[in-house]
Amino acid sequence: MRRFMPVAMLLAIVLAACGDDAEQSKSGSVGTILYSITPGLLADAGLILPYTQQLAYIGPNSSEPTLLWSVSSGALPNGLSLTGAAGSGQISGTPTVVGNFPFEISLTFGTFVHTQAFSIVVLNNAPLVITTFSLPGGSTVSPYAENLYATGGSGIGYTWSVSIGTLPPGLTLDGKNNSLTWGAFSFSGNLDQSLGGGRLSEVSGMVASRSQPGVFWVHDDSGAAPEFYAIDAQGNVLQSYQLSTTAQDWEDIALGPGPGGVDYIYIGDVGDNAINRTNCRIHRVAEPTVPSAPGSIVTAAHDTYFFVYPGGSQNCETMLVDWETGTPYLVEKVGSAPRVHKFPMPLSATWTSGSPVTLAQVTASGTFDGTLTAGDASLDARRVVLRGYGTAREYARPAGGTFDDIFSQAGTAFAITGGQQYEAICYSADGSELFTCTEIAAQASAPIYVASAATDSGATTISGTPLTPGTYNFTVQVRDSAGNAATRAFTIVVQ
Repeated sequence: MRRFMPVAMLLAIVLAACGDDAEQSKSGSVGTILYSITPGLLADAGLILPYTQQLAYIGPNSSEPTLLWSVSSGALPNGLSLTGAAGSGQISGTPTVVGNFPFEISLTFGTFVHTQAFSIVVLNNAPLVITTFSLPGGSTVSPYAENLYATGGSGIGYTWSVSIGTLPPGLTLDGKNNSLTWGAFSFSGNLDQSLGGGRLSEVSGMVASRSQPGVFWVHDDSGAAPEFYAIDAQGNVLQSYQLSTTAQDWEDIALGPGPGGVDYIYIGDVGDNAINRTNCRIHRVAEPTVPSAPGSIVTAAHDTYFFVYPGGSQNCETMLVDWETGTPYLVEKVGSAPRVHKFPMPLSATWTSGSPVTLAQVTASGTFDGTLTAGDASLDARRVVLRGYGTAREYARPAGGTFDDIFSQAGTAFAITGGQQYEAICYSADGSELFTCTEIAAQASAPIYVASAATDSGATTISGTPLTPGTYNFTVQVRDSAGNAATRAFTIVVQ
């Protein structure tokens, strides 16, 4: 279920004056030698399902039969093991634990060492698969309509595309690039108020962990300490964390990919009711592993990125991350025509308070509800949900479009819980549920509500009337709401 990872290193050897083997590196080059373990992105695994991932190494000593493969940092998912010799390796076994497992693989021969970072996500469901194996031929004089079917993964929000090749001219694939159908919201629990000091009484951001099922990250609004919390769906506090910084007006929290193949928490200190701030910033924190029982508050290391808007200051309460590129987006709070901005990538440590980066404005010609207080992007980078105090709307990425294009869609409105000061909403890790929570706002409690999406039928259609005889080879891809992907090659012969 991957949306964004570093691009695999170049598969080449540039022959030059080679010295001895006393070379060390991390996924890069030594002198004029380029090398890589491929693929750089490893396939997701299914819980209690056989898993095999072939690896290839091209670079110095790739033909040495005693080249040693090992996991030098982190750990493979429980149940998987690494074997390898010379330029070929393999990760195989049967995973027994759900989660995201970052690790490093090292190749060693004598004094030569090459190390590269990877991660494997183990999913608590069957892998996504296209269950149609072949398609019949067609004729230039007859309409054509054939269904394709998929199953597995999250079972929610399948989107389809032709990833390699082209369909016969005159035929089209229904991409199913739609907003989801959401059921009614029901009570999930109340945010724990036992921490005291007003903690969790003014929650303004919520996001679901991808690698730790059932964990959600939340934070308080302006005036609170620079703290964030891991909670469960019932509002129980699992662990408290703090940053060594100040919190002027934390307004939203997001999760997304970052360096090293791990997930990062993004916290937006971006609120600006007076519209005069010159020190807006976001913080990035490597997602902590939540302990089995709450302990004392943990100080989490973080990076901070200062920014300014190209059109002057504005008030923002919504932040989300594109899971394909890792790009953070900010959506203005004002109603009817909010401005949308994104960070240039990659994020840079040079964006300090004295040298903030200027964000890029994104065309946002879509339909938007009221004043926007929260948002989130699904892990497949296909959908965005935005909510205000009493309204909500989901937007789907158009077929062949970019993530930016989402903000120029009409979206689909759906009924949302209101009545208090709701400033947080997020998808569940697999995109099958929406969670929303509120500030207490002079009420007795701060409830969390959840809604479920309708299960996908698993079907799409290739239809039309073929125009040109010939043999057409192409590959179809399906993705689900959790970012899982599956492909299958097809051939259509047109007479």
